[in-house]
Amino acid sequence: MALSPLVAQAAEKTVVLNVDNGTCELCAPIVKKTLSRVKGVTAVQVKEANANASAVATVTFDDATADVPTLIAAATNAGYPAHVKN
Repeated sequence: MALSPLVAQAAEKTVVLNVDNGTCELCAPIVKKTLSRVKGVTAVQVKEANANASAVATVTFDDATADVPTLIAAATNAGYPAHVKN
């Protein structure tokens, strides 16, 4: 059985999120672990925040399995509200 050429193929995407409340040295590992557990996520890097800024998470994911709203919800539900970095 041949697959139709119209079958959507997954693509690897990367999003950069600002993550609030990530100012302690324990926060970045928690955010990384939380985002890594989202199905479809293949890589996460988190840069710890200083007192005047948000932490920054760079997340690579399979867009057939995960999406940005799911990533934001995961971080937010863990106590680290997130939004796409402008």
